Amino acid sequence: MAARVIVSARQMRYLLYVLFGLIVADGILSDFLVSRNLGREWNPLLKTLMGGEQFMLIKVCGALLVMILLWNIYRKRPGMAVISSLCSLVFYTAIIYWNLFALALTSIS
Repeated sequence: MAARVIVSARQMRYLLYVLFGLIVADGILSDFLVSRNLGREWNPLLKTLMGGEQFMLIKVCGALLVMILLWNIYRKRPGMAVISSLCSLVFYTAIIYWNLFALALTSIS
């Protein structure tokens, strides 16, 4: 049975662009919340970098690395790459909403 491509290459690129945007948005929101003592970073590797220029550089480089890896996986195993990308999109969307929820709660009180 031949493997069926779930999404086209163009659609996969759009998924990866949105994922990149969500990862960077997470970095911006996290940096904003932590710098104003409205939240805290749970990632122990990034916790020490919060508030500095290196934090956003690492977030952007990490997002680019994820895009490259998922694109390479897509060329060999498109189904796996699409599922991984969609799971990542759901995960980062949940993180963004969590950060916005924390921001809304702290601005109310």
